[in-house]
Amino acid sequence: MTNTDILLEDLEDVLDDATSIPLSKKSAVDVEKIKTIIEDIRLNTPQETKQAKAIVDSRNTILEEARHEAEEIIKKAQAEARDLVARDEITKTAQAEAADIIANANEQCKQMIQEAQDQASDILGNATTQANEMVTSAQNKSREMLTAVNNYADDTLLSIDDALYKALTDVRRIRDGISNAQRKG
Repeated sequence: MTNTDILLEDLEDVLDDATSIPLSKKSAVDVEKIKTIIEDIRLNTPQETKQAKAIVDSRNTILEEARHEAEEIIKKAQAEARDLVARDEITKTAQAEAADIIANANEQCKQMIQEAQDQASDILGNATTQANEMVTSAQNKSREMLTAVNNYADDTLLSIDDALYKALTDVRRIRDGISNAQRKG
């Protein structure tokens, strides 16, 4: 589980722990906590990018090891070719065999490098896709939660406005009743 996922769970916990507002279906949330978590999500996103860079560095290491191994194969092939020429009186045959060994070694080297490059490209592509998906998901969650908080604040203010209007109307009605009672009495 990534840090971003943990932060998103924290945000859900803040919403789940919201205090209910009496006489309504609304709840009060700690807006500062939500803003802090959203900022932490933004700050955590570069961490996912660092992970992708580590994968790229790993790709370079794989390529370097493949090149090194290919050079060793070529050196062994050349040494083997020299030994064949020195030991064998039929120089032409030895040279032909040496050329074949070197050609095969070069071909193996090319194949190994190509395979390492393909593997590294696949790893990088998958890591980049995954990092982009995580960033997009975190951004979408943040937008959704911010919209929910704004809607909640608007609804709460409308409820308070309605309650104040009703209370003021009741106070005026009672005051009018008292005034009427005093005039009659």
